[in-house]
Amino acid sequence: MAKAKLAGNISKEITLVRDFRGRIRLLLPGSQEDYKDDKEKQLAALCQELSEVLAAYGFPAERMALFINDLFQDVSQTLARERIPIFEDQNIHIFLLDRQIIGQDWLREPFTRKTSNPRTAFFGIKGGVGRSTALIIWAWRLAKQGKRVLIFDLDLESPGVSSTILPMDSMPDFGIVDWFVEDGVGQANKIENEMAAVSPLAKDSSGEIRIVPAYGSKTIEYLPKLARCYSDSAGETLESWSDRLERLVAGFEKRLKPDIVILDSRAGIHDIAASAVTRMNAQSFLFAVDSPQTWKAYEFLFHHWNQHPHLLKLRERMQIVASMIPETGRDEYLNRFRTNAWDLFREHLYEEAGPDTPDAFSFDLNDEDAPHSPLPVFWHRALQEFNPIGMREGINEKTANEAMDDFMNKAFLFTFGEERP
Repeated sequence: MAKAKLAGNISKEITLVRDFRGRIRLLLPGSQEDYKDDKEKQLAALCQELSEVLAAYGFPAERMALFINDLFQDVSQTLARERIPIFEDQNIHIFLLDRQIIGQDWLREPFTRKTSNPRTAFFGIKGGVGRSTALIIWAWRLAKQGKRVLIFDLDLESPGVSSTILPMDSMPDFGIVDWFVEDGVGQANKIENEMAAVSPLAKDSSGEIRIVPAYGSKTIEYLPKLARCYSDSAGETLESWSDRLERLVAGFEKRLKPDIVILDSRAGIHDIAASAVTRMNAQSFLFAVDSPQTWKAYEFLFHHWNQHPHLLKLRERMQIVASMIPETGRDEYLNRFRTNAWDLFREHLYEEAGPDTPDAFSFDLNDEDAPHSPLPVFWHRALQEFNPIGMREGINEKTANEAMDDFMNKAFLFTFGEERP
């Protein structure tokens, strides 16, 4: 607090810039010429102290401060888009600007949406937990219930949903990686009408399943395109990958008017996952298995959110999913899973509840409506080689219900705020 007040005598606004190596320096408004007399002395003292305290993670005192007007490029868009507030009082506003290669979107708030249909994100901190299989079966159930479902296959580095629900002869010409490449040169609109296809998986349903796949039948040089699609746009207004994804999804929502959009996120802590879970204003299903590795990985992410209070609103749109529950000892497994999930949420995302805080975001261990209360997806032998479009009967309803009926019913309520039809 004392250091913040001292800094407030120098400038009412300071941005801490952290570079790729984790080194920190100050970014101040105006030019160096604006900091004279007492301000110059106070700034020199602050830079000297920070240099000593930060050591290898700082800069020499004479290089500790940068000035916005003295930079070689205009950084106003970057500051408006990427920095986050970390301290504020009547004397000073302090921001953090992380110049990371990946991970920036885990720090940013959700977009303000211009479309009204529900969005859900299917995410797993680790792969191989049946996330995509669960997504497909739930999409199939939703179509049977009359819903128009639109899926985006965002697992770009390991696309699977696309080929699982679309035969190759039904693939659209282009996919998401093509869109990002074309958008980078300002001509994405030329392929947008050739990017979505109807899955035959819902052919006997009153609803439908459409998918925007990762790639299309005319996609060539997938790997080079994948590398290029992660870059920011090159137009007059610089947009991040997430900004562009929001524009892509919202555009299809306006054209196709789905009842629900499902985002198949890649696993792990990558900016694609951050875009789907943090930025797209989606209800998020967090897939997990009961293992120390899974809980530790989620702990890293939850702790990260806890350090940035402006992101805690995300906890209201999360639901943990217990995936691949074994055939034997299910009750014991689920009880252990629930306890571990409760410990994770209680440590990082739940608030301390008391007589004076009746509205605290807090839940008891056995509260069935709590984000930590697991939606169950049971392991089923028949789903080990899941290939619904390669089988005459498609998805077997008995198998789907045995594995996922409870999940699908609760997911419907979580997403639409009502009991399923």
